[in-house]
Formats: sequence, C-alpha cells, structure tokens
Amino acid sequence: MIRQIKSKTLVSALALSAAIGLSACAPAETPDTETEVATETTATPMSCEDLASIDLGYTVISGAEIVSAGAFTPPPAPGARPADFTGLPEYCRVTGSIQPTENSDIKFEAWLPLAENWNGRFMQVGNGGAAGSMAYASMIQPLTRGYAVVHTDTGHRGTMGDFTWALGEPEKLTDYQYRAVHETTLKGKDITSAFYGGGPERSYWFGCSTGGRQGLVEAQRFPEDYDAIIAGAPANNWEPLQLYSIHALNNLGPNGLPVSKLGVLKAGAVAACDAGDGLEDGIISDFGSCTFTPSQLQCSPGADEGACLTPDEAAAAENIYAGIVTSDGMTAMPGPGFGSEAEWAAYATPFFRIGTSYMQNVVLEDTSWDPATMEVDTHLPILEAHDQGRTAAMDPDLSAFLGQGGKLLIYHGMADGIIPHGNTRTYYESVVETMGSAADEGVQFFSVPGMGHCSGGDGASAIDWISAIEAWDETGDKPDQLEASHPDGSFTRPICGYPALVTYDGSGDENDAASFTCEM
Repeated sequence: MIRQIKSKTLVSALALSAAIGLSACAPAETPDTETEVATETTATPMSCEDLASIDLGYTVISGAEIVSAGAFTPPPAPGARPADFTGLPEYCRVTGSIQPTENSDIKFEAWLPLAENWNGRFMQVGNGGAAGSMAYASMIQPLTRGYAVVHTDTGHRGTMGDFTWALGEPEKLTDYQYRAVHETTLKGKDITSAFYGGGPERSYWFGCSTGGRQGLVEAQRFPEDYDAIIAGAPANNWEPLQLYSIHALNNLGPNGLPVSKLGVLKAGAVAACDAGDGLEDGIISDFGSCTFTPSQLQCSPGADEGACLTPDEAAAAENIYAGIVTSDGMTAMPGPGFGSEAEWAAYATPFFRIGTSYMQNVVLEDTSWDPATMEVDTHLPILEAHDQGRTAAMDPDLSAFLGQGGKLLIYHGMADGIIPHGNTRTYYESVVETMGSAADEGVQFFSVPGMGHCSGGDGASAIDWISAIEAWDETGDKPDQLEASHPDGSFTRPICGYPALVTYDGSGDENDAASFTCEM
C-alpha cells in the first residue's frame, strides 16, 4: 500500500537551505502517512530559479523560471479550451513530476505571482473528464487575482474521454482517483512556502466536473488540505455516471434519437417549462412545475418529421430523461433536466465516449467490449465492486472538513446535459440530512438556471465563484444569493441557494437581476 505524506506547509530553514539537487525518480522508501515535515517558522524566501534545486522528496523539478508579463504560450494540446494569456502578470513558473510509486509520473505546475502581488493565498484548480493534460486556461483567473495556483494532469497523458492509459496500470489509476491531487496540494504548498518564505494564510480548491469530484474527494478524504472548496457539477456519483454516458450513447443516433433532433426536443421542453418562473425568456428555472414529455412532440400524420419526433425517437428521449434505473425501480443516476438536450450530443461523439472507455480499459479490461450490450443490473454492481469508493465521492459525512471550519460551495447548471443536475441535488440533500446544523453553516448549493456543463448555455452563467468563497471564508456569512450575467452581458439574474427558485416580479426590467427574487 502506498503511504501518503501529511504536510501543512514546508517552511523550515533546514529543508529550504539544503537545496541538494533533484530527488530520485523512484524513492527507496515511501513516506509515512503521519510524518509532519512542515513548521510554522518563517524562512528566507527563495528565488524562483533556486526552486529548481529544492528537495521535496520523490519529486523532480524540471523547470523554475520567471515568465514575463503576457509572455506565456501554452503547448499545443488536443481539445484545449481557447484562452487569452496576454493579460497574465509576471510570475514564477515551476514545473515538475511527483513520483510516489515507480509507475507514477504526476506532472504539475505551480504559478507563483511575485511577492508584491501575492494575496497570501493558495489555490489548486481541477480537471475535466479523464484528465490527462494541463488545463492552463483554468489557472489564469487565480493567478491574476494574486493566488499561488497549482494544477496537475493527474499522472497520465490523454484526452478527456480516454482511459486507455489505465489498462493494466493500477498505480496510475490511483493517481487519477485521488493521489495526484493530494500530492500536488502538498508539494504545491511546499513550493509556495519556499518562494515566499512562509506558507499561505488560506487554501482554496476550485474545480468543475471531474474537478468538482476532486474537490469533494478532498473534503471527504483529505479534510485538512483546504479551508474552502468550490465544487461545480461534480462527477462524484462515479459508477452510474459511466453507465449514463453509455446509456445516452445507446439511445442517440439512427436507431434512437438522432442528434439532429435534439434542437426539436429542447425547443419543445423550453416551450412547455419556461413560464414556470413567471417569465418566458427561454430559460427554465423550475423543473418541479413542468410536466413535459417527449410524446407531446410526436409527429401527426403527414407532418414534416424534421420538426417533430417519431414514436421511436420520443421513446429514446424518454429513456435518456429517465437516467440510470435498475429493474427494481431504484434511480442510481437521475436523468438530465429539461433544457439540457443540446449537450447530450457530446456523448455520441467518438471524442467523449468516456463510459465506454472506462468499462473497456478499467473495469472489464476488455477493449472489444460492446457498449450496446450494457445492462444496468449487470454492470452497475461490477462497477461498484471494482471502484469500492476510490473514484466516487458520495460520502455525506463531512464532519472532519466542517469541524475545522471548512466551507463547501457546490454549484450545478440546470441545463447540464453531461452530468445531470439532479445528482448534485440528491448528494447535497444527503449532506444536509447527515450533517444537520453543521451543513447549515458550512455547505451551500447553487442551482443555475439555463447554465450548461460548468459554463455556457442560455442562462446567466458568468458568476464570480471565487469572490463568493472569499467573502464567505472571511466573514463567515454564508451566501444565499449571488448575481450572475449572461456571458455576452445582455442580462443579469440572481442565482439562488437551493431550494429557492428565481422568480420574476412581473413588472420590472426583464434584463435586470433586480426584477427577480429568490422564492422558496
């Protein structure tokens, strides 16, 4: 069993002044879980260049250099999100690899603002899908706000829907599941402490999708790593989520619901559900008041089938909305919400058949397995037995994290077609039931009408989550309402803490958040 280091901040003069070269690629001994290698002592700050020689144990620092303002250009990466790096300030960039096992190669980067620009805080940003690359775009906002920010590829190289790297590689899988993020947290704090001569005052996590799952893993498994966590659209109900990916794939296409008909389905859902919040604006804010079914869009005799659904297409849509349901009627994964239909197409693309790849390479170790043969009653128990909670993050008992004053802000777009919004709602409710008054103080969940997977969509999805968690952490006042805007700036809306719903006042400016309230 690989044992983990438990570290707060590495600031000791002994460790900093040693600077005796790079660590070995594979350690002779793995670190003791209970070993404390940190102190609270302030040491002399190290230069950026000298960080290349810091000894962190089973870690190779491959580069440490000052990057001039606006000069960073990310290496080419398949599927990388376009981003503008020209506004970055001058900073110290540290790159390296953490190798807690012989088969581990956890690539990471630390971006450290110059001392006069540092806000005294530390942040790690999360990954998406199967990870496998550096999401540089996610590091921009924290750095420009003065954070020492770190990020990891979780220990392998690949695209977001690809698990071929995990075939026969249990240690790399463990790195992906939880170890890479935790190790990057520890090493990142050590590097931060060395550069500034003292550790961060507060540490935050910020991630969505897989990054949301990673944040919940940190709260549940390593509660001392972070003071506050932002977990968006978490992929925490891991096992049925993989089946949902395959379930969507199997119901889309020429034998089910064609991707070309997703627009028809979405338009029908919005038309039926939009007015529930008092305003017809193309955004569904209240699922509970909606009684839409795909059968309402079935073609009448002689109708243009391009603008309606055949009985088979309607049935396929119903299957997707239903989610993952066992033969005894248990819903293992709620289906996607109304308004999310456009995003279902992702699961039909070869690029993001993530559940199929996971089943073939991780669970069954059979690359010829046909996703069309997936059966919930058969494969869900196999998934659960294989994972044993190592990837999933569904534990509602957050006693350790909340007991030390931790803050957990969860958010999810109601029009998310990749990870169903209902799953996060269910998890949040389980935390409230389990934790009681502790959850009232330390956990908040925001449902975002019209927002897709992590961002985008028809709703007001531009939200300053970092400022929200900063204010909550600094003042202790839990936010119950935030203001959001559409990415193009055309309108604003309040975002309500669950279970309150955004409601139009009936007379005000439809584009102004002041015309809406959060109603229970």
